[in-house]
Amino acid sequence: MLIKPAIALFCAVLLLGGCAEFEAWSSSLNAPATPTVTTEQVNKLYVTPSAPADIASFRNIYIAPANLANMQVIQPEGTPANPEWWVTDEEGAVLQRTIAFEFSIALTAQSDFTIVSSPQQAQLIVNTAVVAVHPNETRASLAKDLNTGGSITVSVAVADAASGLVLLRSVDTRESEDIWAFNEITGEDPAFNGVFATWGVDLRRGILELQGHSAEVLLPS
Repeated sequence: MLIKPAIALFCAVLLLGGCAEFEAWSSSLNAPATPTVTTEQVNKLYVTPSAPADIASFRNIYIAPANLANMQVIQPEGTPANPEWWVTDEEGAVLQRTIAFEFSIALTAQSDFTIVSSPQQAQLIVNTAVVAVHPNETRASLAKDLNTGGSITVSVAVADAASGLVLLRSVDTRESEDIWAFNEITGEDPAFNGVFATWGVDLRRGILELQGHSAEVLLPS
């Protein structure tokens, strides 16, 4: 005789839970398009538990050309896509050089690693993808308040050159004082280069940790 009341109570619990989830989901629709990021160093590095036994001796690193093909521009909500944001071939070439330069500077600090010119010479390969840029303002708003800030999402993976096994990976979003530099890539830009310099420092730290040369703890994948 208690079956029907029990079913009714169960359905009520499901309904309340569903409403709570709907409210949480619907409230998120009003959240800013630009993700919240911190200016502090972020340790979002993940390491494989099955690294090669001789990983500590790896020194030669090849920085593969970054993948820019799927980069998105996530503008403030309600703003139509602006073709002026698309990266041209010339801008892409400068972006490639910037990433390679900043990663090379970071990885060769204190002569920890050597950057090689081909994957055949490498023990480790760094693969990078620029996932998205997130301007804080539309282009029209820029002329009014000169708010050129935004953030950048980048995916970085370090693979064993011999096996292809991903040893270290990171997907992170970081602030840039001048996100508009992505649309006007003409050469070295302090804000533009600085973002990738921070990723390079974390990349070096992560590889050293993987080799057992650092006291910092990484999150197991």
